[in-house]
Amino acid sequence: MSTPDRAPQGDDRLSFLLGVADLLRSEVDLDTLLGKMVDLIAAAMQGERATVYVVDQRSGELLSKVAHLPELPEIRLQPGQGIAGQVAKTGRPLVIPSTASDARFFGGVDQKTGYETRSVVAVPVRGARGALLGVVQVLNRKSGAPWSDSDVRLLEAIANQVATVLAETPLSAHTAAPHRGTAAEDKRLPARYNKILGDSPPMQRVYELIANAATTDATVLVRGESGTGKELVARAIHANSPRAAETFVKVDCMTIPEGLMESELFGHEKGAFTGADRLVPGKCELADQGTLFLDEIGDLPLPLQGKLLRFLQDREFERVGGRRTLRADTRIVTATNRDLAALVRRGQFRQDLYYRLKVVEIELPALRERGVSDVDLLAQHFLELYARKHGKPARAFDDAALAELFAYDWPGNVRELEHTIERAVVVAGGAERILPQHLGLPRDRVQSGAAPADGAAGLTLAEVEKRHILRTLDAAGGNRTRAAQMLGIGRNTLQRKLRAYGIE
Repeated sequence: MSTPDRAPQGDDRLSFLLGVADLLRSEVDLDTLLGKMVDLIAAAMQGERATVYVVDQRSGELLSKVAHLPELPEIRLQPGQGIAGQVAKTGRPLVIPSTASDARFFGGVDQKTGYETRSVVAVPVRGARGALLGVVQVLNRKSGAPWSDSDVRLLEAIANQVATVLAETPLSAHTAAPHRGTAAEDKRLPARYNKILGDSPPMQRVYELIANAATTDATVLVRGESGTGKELVARAIHANSPRAAETFVKVDCMTIPEGLMESELFGHEKGAFTGADRLVPGKCELADQGTLFLDEIGDLPLPLQGKLLRFLQDREFERVGGRRTLRADTRIVTATNRDLAALVRRGQFRQDLYYRLKVVEIELPALRERGVSDVDLLAQHFLELYARKHGKPARAFDDAALAELFAYDWPGNVRELEHTIERAVVVAGGAERILPQHLGLPRDRVQSGAAPADGAAGLTLAEVEKRHILRTLDAAGGNRTRAAQMLGIGRNTLQRKLRAYGIE
């Protein structure tokens, strides 16, 4: 005799939260992550189908970002249309025990899919500032039992997790209809790649290299100053590669003592040295079928460079204290903030290894080279992220604070910006706006800059920016693509700023 489905209890919520935690650690792209989340949502709620809608920032429509919806590529709902549209309009959860007798139910989707929706539970997804991000909806309780108050509470807890995931990206990059311009413009990538943010031309080139490298097993060398996000790039290459389901293993060549590095990379046999009481596989072996990320490769001891070269060429190695040759199908990605070519000239790095590592070379720009557009995008992202994390009401930057963020040269790059914004959120306490004193930037490194032109002294930063954009558009003859290039920002960012300033 079968047991009827029970109402969701605490173990359903725990199972869902643990599943989401595993997904967040996997560093997959947003669409893949949300796709896996709807599976977890349906399982936790014991429903047949689940959908995550997001708000299209341009039209205000609800767009089915991910759904158990094999019959249609997407659903778009007007505000107030259907159950999800009602939830978006009112901002309150909604339970429909029977769609047959509820006029709020929109049957147009069922007509197109052939699926029968019998009951619905839906709740809003809200950001750190209370703004509506979307709606989570579950259809048809498998047991046929009505949705309960505990179901609504569980789905609200789930919606909070969805909001955390959506906070990883600017939603406009994923909800707006794709731009259709020249072939070169259509190839532009969005303002986010995995957990990497920025849509400046230097970052667009980085995204293109990541996309090209990810489809191959080629060895990749990521170069850039400290704090530019080299590990994020390595993880993005892995997460978008055929090896994404396998292990990503990291080794920091700078922090492991030279005497232990060989064992760290290649493992050791039992009895290989004093204290070696068991066989221990190395990181090259543990990353078999996956990706091994060697951070700060410029600090790898010279005696080990030859052994790494052999592994790169033949994928063969021996454990310390062992005589048997082993093999591992491991993809290698390395990173450094040092000038490897200079180390080669000084005899501190093997030339043959250097050329073997840089089959594909990705150079990350310093934050000061990416333009104020990327600083703005990153700062707004970190503000929302840490306001949510620390439960603070910070909603926006004061114009003077933004001016300081734009004028600072960021020697610590994105990592320094992130820590600065987190500090500001905490120091601001109950304030809703981040002020210059909350940032704590060293005054001697904030560039004073030239006085604003055209009598702009005393204007707000937003008004100065608006005037500068209009002058640049005029100089570009109204060509927005050319104007974006002149401004050092992406075309999508320019479009967003034009809409914000009401410029058609």
